[in-house]
Amino acid sequence: MLREKLGEIISQTDQKIAGVSLRNNRFPIIFQTAFWGTLICGLFAHGMALFNKYSWHDDIFSLFLTGTAIESGRWMLHVFSELEKWFFGNGHFSLPLFNGMLSLVCIGLSAGMMCVHFQIRSRFLSALLGGIMAVFPVIASLFGFMFTVHYYMIALFMLTVGCMLICTEKSWWKPLLGILLCGCALGVYQAFIPNLLMLMLLDVLMILCHREEKAGYYIRIILVRVVCIAGVMGVYFLGNQSFLWAKNLQLQDYLGISNMAKGSLSQYLAGAVRAYREFFRPSHFVLWDMYPQAVFRLYCIMLVLDILLGILLICQEWKKSPVRSLLMALCLTIVPLGCNFIFVMSEEVHSLMMYGQLMQMVLLICLIDWQERCWPSLLQLPRRGIALLLALSVFMYIRYDNQCYMKSAFQQQEAISWNTTLIARIESVEGFRDELPVAFINRENLRDNNLYNMEELDFLSLGTYDADIHGYLNDWAWQAFMARWCGFEPQMQDPSLVSAWPEVEQMPSYPDAGSIQVIRDVVVVKF
Repeated sequence: MLREKLGEIISQTDQKIAGVSLRNNRFPIIFQTAFWGTLICGLFAHGMALFNKYSWHDDIFSLFLTGTAIESGRWMLHVFSELEKWFFGNGHFSLPLFNGMLSLVCIGLSAGMMCVHFQIRSRFLSALLGGIMAVFPVIASLFGFMFTVHYYMIALFMLTVGCMLICTEKSWWKPLLGILLCGCALGVYQAFIPNLLMLMLLDVLMILCHREEKAGYYIRIILVRVVCIAGVMGVYFLGNQSFLWAKNLQLQDYLGISNMAKGSLSQYLAGAVRAYREFFRPSHFVLWDMYPQAVFRLYCIMLVLDILLGILLICQEWKKSPVRSLLMALCLTIVPLGCNFIFVMSEEVHSLMMYGQLMQMVLLICLIDWQERCWPSLLQLPRRGIALLLALSVFMYIRYDNQCYMKSAFQQQEAISWNTTLIARIESVEGFRDELPVAFINRENLRDNNLYNMEELDFLSLGTYDADIHGYLNDWAWQAFMARWCGFEPQMQDPSLVSAWPEVEQMPSYPDAGSIQVIRDVVVVKF
């Protein structure tokens, strides 16, 4: 199917791009360039996470699980998990190298197909597109959830293939198949909706740039895309409700999932305003900050170039067809909303949900590559400048991702050492016996003045890597961390049953002497 689609795009390109001769053998090269650009940049950015095991937060508890699926509206995630168990013949595992490399491969395939579909001719730009997709901070954040990242990236690949099929003309079954694939992809992760919208929007923009048709043709194309997007959402919600009914479950009230598509008009308008604001003035030092440090300056330059190239595109088409120019202006005006549509979907946003912001850079690559065909002498220097900006962005993102993994490595080792010391003190307390239960008092609010916090890495606000060492130790999965990384899993005593004992109230807090005692055949550890 992929070969058939590539051949169709190649034949359409030769016929419909005026004044441009493209050799058919160029497209496989572009595909390969984007793919290898993804893998090479991905290895530099995420090598630490691939060849080490960093486990924190959900990943600690879900080393052998997929986490919540159907209850989170991710019904296809449940299907993928069951298929993986059936295919390999055993349970689920959070495997850094296997899951991570499979994820990079899926990103590379998606990048290659996007380059072919959007008719990118520059090898360097195609390699940069793949590189940006691999090193964007969302991927580093997802690699903190290694137990499920490969499912998400398979879903991204499905979404890309589905969008290409939806955009296929002169066929009725391919768009239907594309709608099904995209709906299933959203059933893995709903935060890919902005990517779906932007892929559809870029396809319409490409048609407006490359085809000289009557106004009715463009209106029909836009309406068909809107209907297909509605069909995708229908598939998602139908699958969601079917699995909830079959499993007798209800959606969790988490990050607005249970209220998705149930908000008021004022909420959606406020979300749209927020989407435009975050596009033109992104927030810093927040969980969803995708342009940290000096990358923000590069983003501002690329944003200006996006606007200038958009204006140039509209102006050059105005004399040929005012209708096309107006439709182009409409598409470009919607871009900020499409990239940041997650702010319309949810009021609570996390770094895992921001992959749609990547499409601003994809738009820049498309605009410069498309227009250079019409203005080869005028735009040759700007194209090189844009390529340099994107290369610098990839370089800076690689460094930023490695900083995140460095912080994770230090915090994990410090947490192991701290827990090991705690375990040693518990087992050496007077009166300790192996069969005694252990009660941890105020464990989720521990403070230890002797803990070392790497202040040099406090600037990392990316979700998954934003916590200091106390936040790391106070994580909800602390008990699973102690068991799986330090080998200590005693019988637990409910702390509420012992916290009111007079002897416990008089105890000091850990790590002070006397903060661990055996009282009434219970090992009490007070924080």
